[in-house]
Amino acid sequence: MDENNQNLITNSHVLVVDDDESVCNVLSIILEQQGFTVITANSGEDALKLFGEHVFDVVFTDIFMDGINGIELLNRITHLDSTIKTIIMTAHSGYDSAIAALKGGAHDYIEKPLTDHDRIAAIARKAHSHSMLERDNAELMLKLRTNHAKLANANAQLIKFNERLENLAVTDSLTGLKNRRFIDKILIQEHARFNRYKTPFAVLFIDVDKFKEFNDLHGHASGDEALRYIAKTLLENTRNTDTVGRYGGEEFVMILSDTDAEGASIVANRVLLGIEHGSLQLHEKSTKLTVSIGISELTTDSLLADTAEILVQRADTALYASKHNGRNQFTVFNQNLSNDSYADAPKVAVG
Repeated sequence: MDENNQNLITNSHVLVVDDDESVCNVLSIILEQQGFTVITANSGEDALKLFGEHVFDVVFTDIFMDGINGIELLNRITHLDSTIKTIIMTAHSGYDSAIAALKGGAHDYIEKPLTDHDRIAAIARKAHSHSMLERDNAELMLKLRTNHAKLANANAQLIKFNERLENLAVTDSLTGLKNRRFIDKILIQEHARFNRYKTPFAVLFIDVDKFKEFNDLHGHASGDEALRYIAKTLLENTRNTDTVGRYGGEEFVMILSDTDAEGASIVANRVLLGIEHGSLQLHEKSTKLTVSIGISELTTDSLLADTAEILVQRADTALYASKHNGRNQFTVFNQNLSNDSYADAPKVAVG
């Protein structure tokens, strides 16, 4: 962390809201070690009172609290100042609520118990950076309206900030790959290109085998290292014209332009071999991983009614078949998969 960023963090206030005092204490220790000034509250009501006394850049709030809960607090904070980044805290069983909070404008979420201190610190730093960029952006917009003499210089800076904000918005902070928002956008673009030029493309859904068992055995920090290792291997097996991203959890997606199922199978096989024969170094020991892959394609032989969402669901169904048939393999979607138990695989929506 450079000196300028450290100075910004030192002057930054973080609000921690949780009715469990021990959670407030743990977060205070983690965040103060990063240079943040931490203020705590044990209810949503008490938290709102503090906004009249301090300027906050980042807020950590439990999602389940009596009175004003985390979702309502998120809405009120966004209404007060949309540049404040709110991070939701939830137990593992509250995953669906956390996703709802993300859709409602939360910057990110963390799970209890708070064991991964490095991840918490990284999320706080990214949220702070995002908040600072948005405020700088707003300040530049004001200068553009009030000082036309500085228009050219301010506009150049504005473009730079917007590019950084856009990159933050479409990048997965853990792996550095593109995130689901970006992947869904590319899927729609590739589908539109197919409709116009009949250029084929293929989708690969990749899921790390037995990842929960891996996390339970090695810990979540090692799980993060594993995901970064998988991401690196995927990137090594793509062209500049392809897109690879993390779709969520331990699931990844590759979009291969100008590629049919045959070409996609070659790539899938390279990925399988690269991961199976490679090794992840954890605590000075070599650890093996495998993945399962589902493939779908859109070619001139496809039905005209096929959509990007249907293509994604087919890749997901093929992935489900790979898992069912023993893992560490790829499956190309065919209509027979629609007629057996794989059709019951969870559906994945685009958008």
